Amino acid sequence: MHYVNLSTASGSPGLLTLGRLDRESRPGIIRAYVDKELVTENASRQNERWKELKIRIRKQLQTVELPPSSYDTAWVSMVPVRSSDQTPRFPQCIEWILQNQQEDGSWALKRWNVGRENIRKGLQFIGRNFCIAMNEQIVAPIGFNITFPGLLSLAVGMGLEIPIRQTDIEAILHLQKLEWKRQDADNTYGRKAYMAYVAEGLGDLVDWNEVMRFQRKNGSLFNSPSTTASALIHRYSDQTLQYLTLVVNKSGGAVPAVYPINLHCQLSMVDTLEKIGISQYFSSEINSILDMAYRCWLQKDEELIMDTSTCAMAFRLLRMNGYDVSSDDLSHVAEASTFHDSLQGYLDDTKTVLELYKASKVSLSENDVILDNIGYWSGNLLKDKMCSKAMDDALKFPFYATLERLEHKRNIEHFDTRGSLILKTEYSPYGASRDMHALAVEVFSFSQSIYQDELRHLDRYS
Repeated sequence: MHYVNLSTASGSPGLLTLGRLDRESRPGIIRAYVDKELVTENASRQNERWKELKIRIRKQLQTVELPPSSYDTAWVSMVPVRSSDQTPRFPQCIEWILQNQQEDGSWALKRWNVGRENIRKGLQFIGRNFCIAMNEQIVAPIGFNITFPGLLSLAVGMGLEIPIRQTDIEAILHLQKLEWKRQDADNTYGRKAYMAYVAEGLGDLVDWNEVMRFQRKNGSLFNSPSTTASALIHRYSDQTLQYLTLVVNKSGGAVPAVYPINLHCQLSMVDTLEKIGISQYFSSEINSILDMAYRCWLQKDEELIMDTSTCAMAFRLLRMNGYDVSSDDLSHVAEASTFHDSLQGYLDDTKTVLELYKASKVSLSENDVILDNIGYWSGNLLKDKMCSKAMDDALKFPFYATLERLEHKRNIEHFDTRGSLILKTEYSPYGASRDMHALAVEVFSFSQSIYQDELRHLDRYS
């Protein structure tokens, strides 16, 4: 009799009686033993990998880490002390810029006559890449025809010698003049909001008293550090200074492109976790985020209500998770005309339209006029645009007409791990995308292997 001691699936020892075995049978038994050990070892490695991914995702859900924006940080760094135009109000921003310039010279600073080598590299970078600014085929940041010429004018006014032809400089400045002339032809609220949003590129051309009408309760303009910093330079406000001081203190010198944006980022992560089928691992964190969003909804918090995309996403997620939210709070976008006459509407923001369309599909009654209207006009707009897989899927497969696992598979396959947005600069609002995608792929593959194994067992009895 021969005995081989094997580990069972649970790890407890088991005894296998082999009986009489010839030599040809023994290698098969040994392979089975080795395979069993490999399965156990792989499962252990998988558990460790999943644990690491969950820890990183959980950290992002709890504390959103916003990436720095060199563009916005540069504008904040140019704010002077009120009593002295020669003293920077936020020297920590200057220090960050000096310490974080790219090797190719991607940015520099002249305002306070520091970092000569950084300035030289920055000018060389502009000279090498100026043709990109003239290329109309490249997707440009919002307001580029206003902000970039404005920065060029500022640089020329500071006495910097930009290594490009004067005719090219004049061509760029001409683009700004054309944009400015459009102001006379388009006097809508959306246009005014847009011009205020990119006002840092207009300098003394704009009426800053008019711009300040868009100031929010937190002291900012559009939650944009760059716009707010420029406003503080041209028109002092205690609220504006308090906002910038808060942002700089929180970020340690490098400000983000948008602040605050925590609620939007957290809701986006919750939405993503649900779409790719791994939300069950983060129930506690998700409940905390939704509870916070619900409190903001009831209080009509500015961070939620003033941003249509965040408002629509919050409505959908809260209602689908059993919270009592009324569609009345979306009445301000019930008609297409009111949306078009907003900043998002003027910018033709299809992502916001998509959020509104998805929100319209979580109706609790057949006669919800507000959601019906939103669904009608947003659906028509999306059909006209149809520029992404997400839009196509939203129109073809409403959430109530999909099989959950197939939906997860489709979302995993078309997952955008970059998750970046282009405002006045490109930025990634949250950094857990790759981790979420990696975990979703492994969880889905593991589930599939279980289903396939069960199917093989069932086939034995068929």
